[in-house]
Amino acid sequence: MTEFEMDLPEVSAERAYKLMLSLANERVSCTGAETKAAERLKEEAESAGAECAIETFEASCGRVEEATLTVLEPYEKEYTVTGYIRSGSTPEEGLELELSYVEDALEANLVGAAGKAVLVNGRVGYAMYERLQKAKPAAIISYSGTIYDREGETDLDIRKLRETYSGAFGDNIMLNLRARDALEMVTLGASKVRLKVKSRRFNGYSRNVCAVIPGTEFPDEIVSFGAHYDSVEFSTGSYDNMSGSVIIMEMLRYFLKNPPKRTVKINWYGSEEQGLLGSKAWTAAHKDELEKHVLMINVDVAGPILGSEKIFTMGAEPLKNYVDAMMKEMGRAVEVKEHVYSSDSVPFADNGVPAVNFCRFASQGAGYMHDRRDDPALAFMSAKALDITLQNVLAFSKRVVNAPVFPIEKKISDSMKDSVDKYLFRKK
Repeated sequence: MTEFEMDLPEVSAERAYKLMLSLANERVSCTGAETKAAERLKEEAESAGAECAIETFEASCGRVEEATLTVLEPYEKEYTVTGYIRSGSTPEEGLELELSYVEDALEANLVGAAGKAVLVNGRVGYAMYERLQKAKPAAIISYSGTIYDREGETDLDIRKLRETYSGAFGDNIMLNLRARDALEMVTLGASKVRLKVKSRRFNGYSRNVCAVIPGTEFPDEIVSFGAHYDSVEFSTGSYDNMSGSVIIMEMLRYFLKNPPKRTVKINWYGSEEQGLLGSKAWTAAHKDELEKHVLMINVDVAGPILGSEKIFTMGAEPLKNYVDAMMKEMGRAVEVKEHVYSSDSVPFADNGVPAVNFCRFASQGAGYMHDRRDDPALAFMSAKALDITLQNVLAFSKRVVNAPVFPIEKKISDSMKDSVDKYLFRKK
């Protein structure tokens, strides 16, 4: 070790932030950019001295080659739309359909909706999709953004018809338009539309990046760290979630320099934004090994300057109390809740492994995700703010990974199991 290396801090928010900036670009599931980011993370882990591998898995993908919506009556106007990935397709000549605005798609809204194009409020959730499919509309139109958005300053969401929806309730033709255009259509009484969607479905390949540091005293007890590194369309994905990815890279550096008593596994997951596909694939491929996993530590969103620290636990009730007490003992301003956090911890909890999710949420109007404003060039993030979450993760991890007796019971409460089942659409 050189004199310079001896002077380096065990973890560095500045180094982490610099790595985040170098990977600040769109990294959508199954794209070359996602693959390149996986390779870069692997190189970074290996350069720190870790054993690291890329595990490839199949992921559902699609491409919408054409999507148009034209109002025909009582006025004529074409609106910009996006087709849902893995949506159904219209005949090549398109479809002319009556249009009905069905608001939140309650049963009373859907009377007479069969065979029509229906416009719904906002995003189509699982329960809404079930109601819609029972009503048998010929096409479903959602909207995104706000009525105040300016077209040149915002992007129109590209959404996906996930297999959890279509597998349970069947396919449909689906489009998305801007909220301000939906407002205009309803205001002007749009009653007939022509739709054209050409959508192609296929499976592609995504990647998990996996590193391991063997334990010195309890090698058969594994603490697993995770963060997703993919992004959505239009976004650099720096806040969501290269910020979490670089934090667990610092955990890797720390435990390489300070060999852990328990085995540490650090995974960067691909395709989280498409439905936790990376962590689902990893837990399926490593199912036998999960018996040895005693805890999963997940980091998803960090770095906003104006924000607050949150921890969401997924286990038995004592886990929440233990984490809350530890944070208070160390004088750390963190709100701790028992809650199903929509991230890569879910497949672990579903397999009986307790999980702790570290997050820093931006305060209202001071941070953005899932759009072009998730961009460090807007200066709503900083290394100093990233360091708050980094230090919380480090302080917690050092104690539990190296505890003489592991302090967390490997148990998922019945209420948490029920919540996970609902999240995964197994229960209503």
